[in-house]
Amino acid sequence: MMRKCPKCGSRRVAPILYGMPAYSEEMEQQLKEEKLYLGGCCISGMEPTYHCFQCKKDVGAPPILLSKRGEEDYRDVVTSVRFSDGGFFGGYPEVLAIKGKDKITLDVRPGFREPEAYLQRLMTEQEWNKLMDRLFSKLYLHEWKKNYVDPNVLDGEQWELELKLSGGRVRNYGGSNAFPPYWAELKTTFRPFFKEAGVKF
Repeated sequence: MMRKCPKCGSRRVAPILYGMPAYSEEMEQQLKEEKLYLGGCCISGMEPTYHCFQCKKDVGAPPILLSKRGEEDYRDVVTSVRFSDGGFFGGYPEVLAIKGKDKITLDVRPGFREPEAYLQRLMTEQEWNKLMDRLFSKLYLHEWKKNYVDPNVLDGEQWELELKLSGGRVRNYGGSNAFPPYWAELKTTFRPFFKEAGVKF
């Protein structure tokens, strides 16, 4: 079950039922209690799987990128992930994972004040796939806004998540003192890498 909407953060989300439903009293009750949402009869295989009753958006679509190349799964075309989070006084700790032809490298740095990496090692294919699956299947990254900014705060916490894709394509997400609904889960995703490097995060 999706715990909260990746668009607005509301927990008023419910699975979408597609097709011609067989109405029953139980279904009527589920619809009234916002435990179910009817999505219509047209099915293509690309449909969102949840509906948010707060922002009225259908969410939870497969992580598919539609381009001139056709349909591409984000998890198959990401070639690098860079995540940094911090502030001016504490620096900007960073995790950088790069998938090459023969190997996947992991580089964890404490911030701009200390450029030497705390950790440099190879990642396993299993680690990489787990990271990709979490970003797109658990955190629904492909449905996030690109920027989150609180204009009332001039300093504080800034973060950035950069994904490079095959073909020179780039996807940037970031913010300044404002965060996506799955922010805590995003930090939890990268915290083990910082911990392994001995970086406080």
